[in-house]
Amino acid sequence: MLSKSGQTRVTQLDGLRGIAALVVVACHVLSTLPGIGSVVSGNRSAGLTTTGEWAVFSPLHVLWNGTPAVHVFFVLSGFVLVLPFTRPGAVRNWAQYYAKRLLRLYLPAWASLAVAVALISIIPRSASPLQSPWADIYVIGPSMGQVFKDSLLLLTASTINTPLWSLKWEVAFSLLLPAYVLIALRWRRFWHVKIGIALLLTVVGALQDQEWLTYLPIFAIGAILGTERDRIRELTQSWPPLAWFVVAAAGLFLANAEWTSPGQPIAAVEAVVTVGSVLIVVLFVSCRSAKRLGDAAVAQWLGRVSFSLYLVHLPIILAGVTLLRAVSLPLALAVSVAASFLAATLFYRYVEQPAHRLSMAAGRAVEQKMYLPHRAQRVGARGV
Repeated sequence: MLSKSGQTRVTQLDGLRGIAALVVVACHVLSTLPGIGSVVSGNRSAGLTTTGEWAVFSPLHVLWNGTPAVHVFFVLSGFVLVLPFTRPGAVRNWAQYYAKRLLRLYLPAWASLAVAVALISIIPRSASPLQSPWADIYVIGPSMGQVFKDSLLLLTASTINTPLWSLKWEVAFSLLLPAYVLIALRWRRFWHVKIGIALLLTVVGALQDQEWLTYLPIFAIGAILGTERDRIRELTQSWPPLAWFVVAAAGLFLANAEWTSPGQPIAAVEAVVTVGSVLIVVLFVSCRSAKRLGDAAVAQWLGRVSFSLYLVHLPIILAGVTLLRAVSLPLALAVSVAASFLAATLFYRYVEQPAHRLSMAAGRAVEQKMYLPHRAQRVGARGV
């Protein structure tokens, strides 16, 4: 459904973003367990219990598979950011856009980096046989150089707060948004061809191990879907429930393609994951049942705090595991998850929302600075 505050916000996608954030949290929680974490960190032949086998090498993995969840984030960013520029008569004030967008990304990211550094200072991370090799990867004593590098959001993130890795691509996309808007709004009759080209680029990027070519086209797919959302709804409005069941099943299966068996995944599997993620977004755009799920109260709450939860959860989980693993790893994870949701709620209220208000104020200031001189010139011209 559309939001009451504006005609360009598709509220069920907020819920989808919240569900994806929850999946990322689940991914990091389960990856801390010794057996599962060994497999996730690269040793696919590591011994697993029967429960572990089912959790990792079955369709159940999609419930905690962080890779497609991040791909969904990228598609949603492309979809949502292009919406204001698709309205009839939309004014493209790029200076105002950059002021708002970059503040909304950087201020919470910097705050989360400060939280991670503070937690490491109070509870230094350390390797242990009580946790997984995956968790050992995140043992780090942060240096000023690493913190500065991570704060740029333009380079590969360290393990201080690893979720910042995806913000590198969010920032790159945000800076390149004018080009994405141009691509989305031109040659609209060939929207399906443009999506096909973007998917082909992700395949090439995955095969060549070029992250920029793997990830940046995903935002383009989202931007095209956002631009053509009405066309897609018209094309799919008469689809029966069985058709949507097939779309959902295909989306979830392809999104989980990396973990269908203990063998090594196919080359360019990340491109297959992208296809699955795109189908999931289309499902939430057009399928009534998926819309209701996305608009459910719990999903909407998760959507509101999703960015905050994504930013703060991993440092908290690692600190909780370090502190309590000798007592009980399951207890440590339970406490850490509860602390992550509490911290996300506080972070949203005291960091993300003020950052949003500041970004809106900065946008208004830029608009006034650009608008008033033009207005004065027009008044002066009439006076002459």
